[in-house]
Amino acid sequence: MELASFPFPQADPCLPPPEYARLRATEPVAPVRLPTGDRAWLVTRHADVLTVLGDERFSRHALTGPDAPKLAPIPPMPSLFYLDPPQQSRIRRLAGPAFHPARLERFRIRVEQVAGSYVDRLCGLDQPADLLGTVARPLPLAVVATVLGVPAERQADFSGWVGTAFAFGAVPPDQQMAAMGRLMQYLTELTEARRKEPDDDVLSDLIVGEGGDQLTDQELTALIFDLLGAGDQPVTAEIVHLLLNVMRDPARLELLHTRPEFVPGAVEELLRLSQSAGGGLGSIRIAVADVTLGGVTIRAGDAVIPSCNAANFDESVFPDAEQVDLTRPSNPHLTFAQGIHHCIGAPIGRLELTALLRRLARDLPGLRLAVAENELRWLPVPAFRTPGEIPVRW
Repeated sequence: MELASFPFPQADPCLPPPEYARLRATEPVAPVRLPTGDRAWLVTRHADVLTVLGDERFSRHALTGPDAPKLAPIPPMPSLFYLDPPQQSRIRRLAGPAFHPARLERFRIRVEQVAGSYVDRLCGLDQPADLLGTVARPLPLAVVATVLGVPAERQADFSGWVGTAFAFGAVPPDQQMAAMGRLMQYLTELTEARRKEPDDDVLSDLIVGEGGDQLTDQELTALIFDLLGAGDQPVTAEIVHLLLNVMRDPARLELLHTRPEFVPGAVEELLRLSQSAGGGLGSIRIAVADVTLGGVTIRAGDAVIPSCNAANFDESVFPDAEQVDLTRPSNPHLTFAQGIHHCIGAPIGRLELTALLRRLARDLPGLRLAVAENELRWLPVPAFRTPGEIPVRW
């Protein structure tokens, strides 16, 4: 039997493909064919996805093998994304305090100011204005630069280097490598400066270490690159999906305008609904032992894709899962994953999304698309999908 091709096509980029519901009901661990031609197991039920995310028998490090099945090539840059315990556990132990929600709370006002400045910039434009280019695209990197400790006068250079260094396939390789070199040189200089004179930022916290153990320079650089990779384009796509889902019903922003206390819960619901990860690109793992899951025996060496997008619509966990309920009382979504590879920067993302949605609901409760939604032109990329522009009125 010919295997289904994955990722599945989406008629509506903001809604899960119908195959997810069918597979959850009839074949929760299903064989699929990847764009590379490799075979993988697609996992779609919430409980099974949690198992894969938390079980060390499903490895990320094994993806680095030359013949390992992959959804896409591994980017040629420093990364801790492909570590497994115990190395990965040590990194998280040393870096975790810097990203603890209580520690990051001191950035709330600064993040709110950054988000507010981009909303103010949007309000100052003639209508219709491009929500993507004015807010969704520049905001995430500005937030990362702020919490990392990049001085305001260097943030334009910093954003330019990151934008080019992470533009895989979109710029000539020599330009990308040149930007990568300048970015790494600047991060080295900034790290040396913080070692001599710590400041109130995440980079200074990461340098401190714990119990006499510290991140090496290589580990620190890789962690910063992971923060940039996760905190830029993926968050832009998350903002886009969040706001498109909000604007589909004018009552949603109006509710948050009149009841701002609902904003944090609304962010969690909109994170649950988001399909910005494009079918699960990047979440693939390799089994390093035989595992039985969902009645299927997964052999050592098999690729496994725990689809958080699919799990977030599991009716056994989220009643009326396809309904947008901004006051949903319980929301154990997996958008930031769980277990040993839970997104360490998730608290920053929550701060940013909450600040942005609260400010938009306060100042622009009439925000709406200036064109029919089916007129948006989505860019032909497999992950972190966005339209080329999002014209809005308010």
